[in-house]
Amino acid sequence: MTVSMMMPAGHNAALSVRSDAETVHEKRQGARVVTVLMTVLAMVLMWGAMSALYAEPAQSNVRSVPMVSYTVRPGDTLWSYASAITPAGEDVSDTVAELIEINNLESGVLEAGQRIVVPAQ
Repeated sequence: MTVSMMMPAGHNAALSVRSDAETVHEKRQGARVVTVLMTVLAMVLMWGAMSALYAEPAQSNVRSVPMVSYTVRPGDTLWSYASAITPAGEDVSDTVAELIEINNLESGVLEAGQRIVVPAQ
């Protein structure tokens, strides 16, 4: 609501007057925003506390295996080397895949003079 008032000589001003209902509405809306923000903050804090209480230390089943550098000789293949180091009853192809991954090889093909990293025997 806008009200114009007559002021003494040389003073004309338009005053903006708000109704009580508009002021109350804005206060309620502000209170709702604060309530929502406080609820979100409380939920985040509870989530963080629960995460801290129930956190478990990371566990690794990976065993440390000493590695050595091996220089490939003429006639060596990754399969033959993997066959020699794979424990009985285990799959040689898994060992080949591990050797390929450890050495960042594109395939299982080796060349004489090439150096690869292999588990120490």
